[in-house]
Amino acid sequence: MKTLIRFITSNAAGGVEYHDRTVDLPAITIGRATDQVLHLRDKRARLQHAQIEPRDSGVHVTTTTLAGVSINGKSQRDARLQVGDVIEVGANIIRVIDPPDGVDFAISFELSEDASGEHLETSWSTPASGIAGWSKRRLSWSLAGLVLVAGFILPWWFFQGFLLAGPVHSAHSSIGDDCDACHIVVFQRAPDSGCVDCHTVTRHAAPQHAVLGDVRCASCHLEHNEPPQLVNQHQEMCANCHTDLPDDIDLQPAGDFLDDHPDFNVSLKRPFVVDDAAIEWRIEKLDLATARTADRSNLQFNHRAHLESDGIMTPDGNRVVECSECHVPEPGGARMLPISMDEHCSTCHTLAFDPDDPSRTVPHGDAEAVVRALIEYYSARLLGDDPDAVERRVRRPGQRLTRADRDRAAAEARKQALAVAEDLFERRACATCHEVSRVEGDLPWNVVPVRLTEAFFPHSNFTHAAHETEVTTCDSCHDASNSEIATDLLIPGIDNCRECHGSGNSSRNSGKQLPSTCVTCHGFHFEIKEDYP
Repeated sequence: MKTLIRFITSNAAGGVEYHDRTVDLPAITIGRATDQVLHLRDKRARLQHAQIEPRDSGVHVTTTTLAGVSINGKSQRDARLQVGDVIEVGANIIRVIDPPDGVDFAISFELSEDASGEHLETSWSTPASGIAGWSKRRLSWSLAGLVLVAGFILPWWFFQGFLLAGPVHSAHSSIGDDCDACHIVVFQRAPDSGCVDCHTVTRHAAPQHAVLGDVRCASCHLEHNEPPQLVNQHQEMCANCHTDLPDDIDLQPAGDFLDDHPDFNVSLKRPFVVDDAAIEWRIEKLDLATARTADRSNLQFNHRAHLESDGIMTPDGNRVVECSECHVPEPGGARMLPISMDEHCSTCHTLAFDPDDPSRTVPHGDAEAVVRALIEYYSARLLGDDPDAVERRVRRPGQRLTRADRDRAAAEARKQALAVAEDLFERRACATCHEVSRVEGDLPWNVVPVRLTEAFFPHSNFTHAAHETEVTTCDSCHDASNSEIATDLLIPGIDNCRECHGSGNSSRNSGKQLPSTCVTCHGFHFEIKEDYP
């Protein structure tokens, strides 16, 4: 974050002098220590008192002190800053001002008018050679022991809560004051075993687990200081390791989404021939360039024909089809629900076969069931409640229906059913979306099955609901209007995402890019499901 700091001082003549300093740092630290960006001389300030840092929601000031800092006269420990806000630390006044061109944020820094030397200067007493016959060494050790007993041992003995570093995060409110739940050994940091007793997640799957070494859960999960989020979301948390990975790790290096991130990999459901020519569907992880030319679903489909701006002809007349009619978000809006013939296609692509009975349809998804349903339908017409058809086809006038008549009716029904099935499989219905071929056997058609990929990025943190805005239409990411074959992979590349998402360091982004750290899209803990690599 590129920040302008304007130092305001009073000169001997009663005037005001300004001195500007520009820094480009991830955060502006404030405190009494000499390594702080804003070095305070006020003894009431802590060595590391507070810091100003950018977040997705804006620039915030945070502090780990229990008393907080005064922001517009109100003590707070975490607050979003706006132009005009006043931060007070002792006699020091920090104002948020309008940033000039070329910087991301600007503040002014000055002393209050009632600042006194009592708080701004350190007075040292004359070293004592001894008191009441006690040498300085003996006096020092005695006072140190007194401090240890009064400040640590007695409080721990009578009320252990006095030593808490701060309240636990709200996510751990059920633990309350039970320190032993996490701190297995007194006065030692909480080990990972104190976390996994309740949380059944694991770290990165092997072999990445070995790379983590002694990295603890608490390295990323901040506790006690009331952080706004329990997970440390700083870019460096991931980039420190992922910018330079060992050779035996099957991952590509990534340090920043803006210009140091590989293109996407996708998980595709694809058919593989196994023993006896049987088809087995597996999930295969491919880079985006390879996936764009990879055969996968066996579907024959033309997006462009369905998205004509003038509309398409349907059984109910001409109408314009919208993407949302077929691609329906799941509850919560993260991914899309699976596409099904009955739910999304049958309104336009009906499976009716008899113009005299348009409500009667054949089942979808089972070729044998289709032929069976047709034979049953035409057999019922010849042998059931259609006397005109019976007299016309099988029954001689004045005679009862014989066994030969029934066999003749069954043969006639099968002949008519196969004729209609041929029309359905090869011309009107199945061949529209499926690959259909002629084969030898009782069922002379083979319909190649279709399996659609349901999750292209199974381990990503992505939600369509967050991207449903006026400027991010379906076509802005998925070029469906120009796709004429189903093998087109309509997943956008990384350059498309970079139009809106940039570096985790906001100062490197253009005006319309959002700061995007690694945890924006990636989760650390995830289960490796058997179906997804």
